[in-house]
Amino acid sequence: MDGASETLSAPRRIAITAEAAIPVGVLALDQLTKTWVRASMTLNETIPVVGDVIRLTYIHNEGAAFGLSIGQHSSKVFLVLAAIASLLVLYLLLTAPREERLQRVALALILGGALGNIIDRIRWSMVVDFIQVGVAGHFWPIFNVADSAVTIGAGLLAWTYLFKDHD
Repeated sequence: MDGASETLSAPRRIAITAEAAIPVGVLALDQLTKTWVRASMTLNETIPVVGDVIRLTYIHNEGAAFGLSIGQHSSKVFLVLAAIASLLVLYLLLTAPREERLQRVALALILGGALGNIIDRIRWSMVVDFIQVGVAGHFWPIFNVADSAVTIGAGLLAWTYLFKDHD
């Protein structure tokens, strides 16, 4: 076997690097924004960004996405579930066909977001949320960068399955 067949091609190395950069980038942006919010705002403080449509509202979320709670031990239960889901997403990312680029990007976004919220649960037994979007006084539940990455990744992943060529 020659050395060339054992090494990855340049395009494949670039794809692996880009796919590894996505979760690392999401994780870094998520943790940086949460650190900034914790240092700059007081709990439950609201700062308008775009009028009353987009604002920063600092809260602690012990439940799951969008404040879903299952009682006293929500944070621990969701930590375990998020860790299991992250392992599954990592497996899917590592085994996804290299030509399924959008699927791999989607999984990388989901992984980065999940890891961002897992870190919060380990460090503080809750997640820092701060992005609030709404219209005419009706607001979507407060979320963070990690939640955004998971949601965008899930949408892209659904897209890849819904519109995949079925041969």
